[in-house]
Amino acid sequence: MIPDRPAAAIEAVVRDETPRIIAALIRIAGSFDLAEDALQEALTAAIAHWRRSGVPRNPGAWIMAVAQRKLIDYGRRAKTRHDNVEALSRAMTQAAERNEPDSDPVESFYPDDRLRLIFTCCHPALNLEARIAFTLRTLGRLTTAEIARAFLVSESTLAQRIVRAKN
Repeated sequence: MIPDRPAAAIEAVVRDETPRIIAALIRIAGSFDLAEDALQEALTAAIAHWRRSGVPRNPGAWIMAVAQRKLIDYGRRAKTRHDNVEALSRAMTQAAERNEPDSDPVESFYPDDRLRLIFTCCHPALNLEARIAFTLRTLGRLTTAEIARAFLVSESTLAQRIVRAKN
């Protein structure tokens, strides 16, 4: 029997179907960490969606489908990040070849690399929450706990987002 309350349905899925779902996600992703992240995000999405729309007929299948879409999103982000890193590397190499080593106009305006770091932290390959958290942690010198409280997420979840953003 499927509970009709979202919280009870989530508990039932976690209790009864999580091992099957996580095993399938690990097989698909090839990564335990990505599979766990996708499952956590799917469970979070389920809570929000099911409160508005009601519990679906097959909650486990719904969570599995959402988690698979999260894995696809992760893959797309990784590909975009990889493509952008290659393009940025080529552009920097070309710019370095054109400029003389002793006459860098950027250094005369910005004596340190903080502006460059801001742009790195806010790179479009990162999702918005990761950008903000990474910038606050790196440049704002806020602790992971302080940022997690502001985002209303657990400290471990935010720490994982920051680690992924750094990578």
